[in-house]
Amino acid sequence: MLGSNQETREIILFGYGKLGHRVYEMLSANFSNIIVADSREEAIERAKEDGVVTSFHIDMTDDTALEELGLNGKILFCSMDDMSLNIFLVLSLKSISTDSTIISVSTSAENTRKLKFIGADKVIDLYESSANRIVDIITRPAVTRVLDEIIYVDNGISIEEIEIPPNSFLESKYVYEIDFREYGLILIGITDKELGEDFIFVSRGINHKFDAGDILVLLGESTALEKFYTMLTERK
Repeated sequence: MLGSNQETREIILFGYGKLGHRVYEMLSANFSNIIVADSREEAIERAKEDGVVTSFHIDMTDDTALEELGLNGKILFCSMDDMSLNIFLVLSLKSISTDSTIISVSTSAENTRKLKFIGADKVIDLYESSANRIVDIITRPAVTRVLDEIIYVDNGISIEEIEIPPNSFLESKYVYEIDFREYGLILIGITDKELGEDFIFVSRGINHKFDAGDILVLLGESTALEKFYTMLTERK
């Protein structure tokens, strides 16, 4: 858990609709300074109700209004529900900001290509992620950290759900006993069937004991995920 060691870099989160709200929940676990901007008054009101300290109701098609937010050197996260608006915003931010990191979500391969072509530094591709697993994660209220991991991992990663088979080397081990980074993976969370369908996010600090039937949500390159799954299916 990060606690007082939260990231101090400032994020401006553009869009506080259904997706932006979830993105805020995830980012706020690791970033202490998040500004929300939206063109809809009702979205800003919801942000305030959710505890967002700083929010701005602005016209996001107005470059002057965008510049007044102070864009330079910040993480600029485009998370509007309308992908065409994200594309337009990335193009605007690229032309009026310097030393910033521009990140956008995408819901199709075509939009991903457009976003990369116009200069987005990172694209979280909801279409190419295996089985659209990241969509499931974003819409689950328990998740609070996954996007922080995605931001600082090179493109080409996937997110997979892997069920622990019987008699695997993980069985009866605890989370803190396994260094998933040794396998080139990041453990995002666990679904424990015995406890129901709730997603347990590892940043909560729970030292969960692995059992057969638990579902691991892992982030990593496809080859690393496949190799890890093969290891799991080998008998102890």
